[in-house]
Amino acid sequence: MGLEWQKIIQSLNLTVIANWINFAILAAVLSWLLFKPAKEFIQEKRERIKSRIDSAQEREQTAEELKAQRQRELREARERRQEIIKEAEERADKIVEDAREEAEEQASRIVDQAKKEAEQERREVLEELEKQYVDVAMVGAERVLKREISREDHEEFLDSLFEDIQNRELDLG
Repeated sequence: MGLEWQKIIQSLNLTVIANWINFAILAAVLSWLLFKPAKEFIQEKRERIKSRIDSAQEREQTAEELKAQRQRELREARERRQEIIKEAEERADKIVEDAREEAEEQASRIVDQAKKEAEQERREVLEELEKQYVDVAMVGAERVLKREISREDHEEFLDSLFEDIQNRELDLG
């Protein structure tokens, strides 16, 4: 029996060794045929996934930059709107103030013009009254005196009459 077992063990050892050699050859061939393409496929897939992730990150970063830019533009637009509103309010206030000042100036001019016209009319009325007084005085003086008056007497009489009339007007006016 010892010899049989020895043959079996030797035969098993050779079988096991042969199996290991076959397995190594099979693994090498499969590795060369399958593992290398599978590894390349996995590497390509990994690169595509990485490329997509990088692209998505770039798009996300671009989107964030665009969002920040739009927010800046919106903030600037709001600030500009506030400036425009403020400028419009200032212009409106200035227009109102200018119109008020112009109206005051025009009212002042109208009042001054009316005062001048009233003063002119007053002077004209006074001159007319003086003429009428002179005429009345002359007629009255001629009737009273019924004689001819010298020019000097006449001028003296008129001067005193004018003084009396002016004093009365001052008392009345």
